[in-house]
Amino acid sequence: MADLGHLGGLNPVDKLDLDGTYPVAQEKTAFQLAPKGTYTLRAPDTFPAAAFSRTKAGSLAIQIDPTVVGPTHEGTVVRFVKISAKVFERSGLKASQIGDYLKACGFIGVLNDEQAIADAVETTAGSLYEAKLDWRAYNKRTGFSLEGMERFPKLADGTYQPWVIDPAENGKLDEEGRQLRVFANLTIPFNGFIPVGQ
Repeated sequence: MADLGHLGGLNPVDKLDLDGTYPVAQEKTAFQLAPKGTYTLRAPDTFPAAAFSRTKAGSLAIQIDPTVVGPTHEGTVVRFVKISAKVFERSGLKASQIGDYLKACGFIGVLNDEQAIADAVETTAGSLYEAKLDWRAYNKRTGFSLEGMERFPKLADGTYQPWVIDPAENGKLDEEGRQLRVFANLTIPFNGFIPVGQ
């Protein structure tokens, strides 16, 4: 029997069950980001008060972070997706990002004020819709941004590397001695919502 007397008062040890229930360490898989393409998305189940804000210019903005339903990468949440009520012209008519989102969700109606717009977005909770997804990397430390999956380094297997090195941080290392990287996130690009029936 091993002599532990020289170690003094050790902390008590919890029981380890090494029979069939012991959790075996799993090998980490490489980070994979859904490729650019058209996906079916599900709106969040609710829109809490924190989802509603204003842009720097004062327009209503709503965070709509959807979840991918298919055709691949099911369950992936597309984070930090904010859409604006700021109106712009498209083909001589008035449009907005929120309008595009509502059309993609199948909403029909006339919206005359911010409260009506916010209420309309709330009715989309849990709705399915289609949108194009793409990649965007943003480094808040330097303001560096890279948009579009095809602009990321291409790997030998034909896929794209989901991170880049910010030229302003080339050679800078993190706490573990690795080159600083800027990872891509999924985003819905401008004009990325697909209206119902198209």
